[in-house]
Amino acid sequence: MMDKAMKTNRYFSTAALAGFLLATAACSGSAPEDVRAAPANRQHNATPAHDGAAATASPTRHGDLLKEAVDALRETQNALAAIDRGRFDQAIAALERGTGKLEIVLARTPSLALAPVDTAVETRDVLGSVERVQEVREQARHALDRGRLQEARRLIGDLASETVISVSNLPLATYPTALKQAAAALHQGKPQEAKAVLETALSTIVVERTIIPLPLARAEQAIAQAKGLAEKANRTAAENERLRASLAAARTELRFGQALGYATEQDMKDLLAAVDEIERKTSGQQHGTNLLDRIERLFTSARQASQPQNAS
Repeated sequence: MMDKAMKTNRYFSTAALAGFLLATAACSGSAPEDVRAAPANRQHNATPAHDGAAATASPTRHGDLLKEAVDALRETQNALAAIDRGRFDQAIAALERGTGKLEIVLARTPSLALAPVDTAVETRDVLGSVERVQEVREQARHALDRGRLQEARRLIGDLASETVISVSNLPLATYPTALKQAAAALHQGKPQEAKAVLETALSTIVVERTIIPLPLARAEQAIAQAKGLAEKANRTAAENERLRASLAAARTELRFGQALGYATEQDMKDLLAAVDEIERKTSGQQHGTNLLDRIERLFTSARQASQPQNAS
């Protein structure tokens, strides 16, 4: 089993992660406004719509659209509560209000497919060495070879160093129709049918997840710190030392991310090779512009490869 040190969460710099968050959001189509990461932390906040049609809207319009969608979800829950109390007139009124809210959203952004109603942010991190992670991986592999699936699952269950941003969305192609169907069922004296329609509608909420691998985030921040020094002529001895330290930090984090299985094996090998290349080209007093362009592209590829293949 993994020792306690491997399960310990650790804080990391939100400032250091900010650029990585924005770049990853661009890859996944979402752009969370603010992420304050802390161990085992969950935040539930409104987040602007990230559909292409809404992406060009002003912040005020984003907020308005979000409020209408959240209100529609709340009215669905109000309707269910009213049905359970036998207050069918109140349920119908709630559904009418909810339908009206979504009609406002669709009128303002007709091409919007998903209306965001909630954001959850969860951070997990691992303290431990690359060697310890590899040891646990090997133990899990042996457990799988013996058919001990649950033992393997418990072994690797804590091998994650990431921030996960989950955005819940109402599917606008089907959700408003469901509210109308439920209201019609209530008008016909079929409360249980209406309740079933609403519960089914709630189960269709789409959750889109963006994964921020923390080792990649830290490595990219270290490379960003190295960039100015790599391009500077006549570096001092102290600046050379800071450059070497930044590259060493990036290499350490990339090896840790590689051990945890983020991105693809080739992505991580390419990133490590790029760090070695930068170190060679900046040895002594060597310098130059555009030295880090390639590694920046490699980080983009690694971020994309780290995203979930099937959102659920």
